[in-house]
Amino acid sequence: MMRALLVTAAVSLPTLIHAQNVLGRSMVEGRGIVIFADGTWDYDDTGTTECALISRGVEFCGQASRWQPIPPQTPEITASYRFDDRHYGQMIIEGLGEEDGLTFKAMRQIVIQNAASVTGMSVADIPVLDVFPSEVSGQKIQTIVYLVDFEGMDVVFANGVSTSPRETMQLMTYAIGAEFTDQHRELHEEFLSNIKVQD
Repeated sequence: MMRALLVTAAVSLPTLIHAQNVLGRSMVEGRGIVIFADGTWDYDDTGTTECALISRGVEFCGQASRWQPIPPQTPEITASYRFDDRHYGQMIIEGLGEEDGLTFKAMRQIVIQNAASVTGMSVADIPVLDVFPSEVSGQKIQTIVYLVDFEGMDVVFANGVSTSPRETMQLMTYAIGAEFTDQHRELHEEFLSNIKVQD
């Protein structure tokens, strides 16, 4: 139950299911297809790789690693993963971007405001532990690290934010504890390295 509440607390920007999220899979003339939430489809070319299609143009290639997929707890979460009992990862991919005002600076404020809202804390009570450059699929992004108290349990989030003109991705890991440990930093970078984004 606590895991479900913790995952729910991790949602940062409430939305409906993003139109590019994978809704299902089927076959057309003997060939696999991926059906997206907006009713469109593409041929599924990921069947011969170790990667899972998460959203149009986004794959997670960590299936052979220790990052195991788990069901997302809310529709806002595009994909969720468990590393162990203390470390988790998830992706929130949305069809809003820089053209809508969602720059990194805006997202940094939104992430902290929503963490405060979900946990019942004030923005001033959520310490930002670090902000540092990261990389996902060759693209430079920024990671915001912050600490929340969720019903008496300390949780550290490392939220890698990627913005483009029409899309925003939150590629985050979170860990039980009050410090951003070296292990969490390494796991965050490993999680990001498993994400492939097509141009």
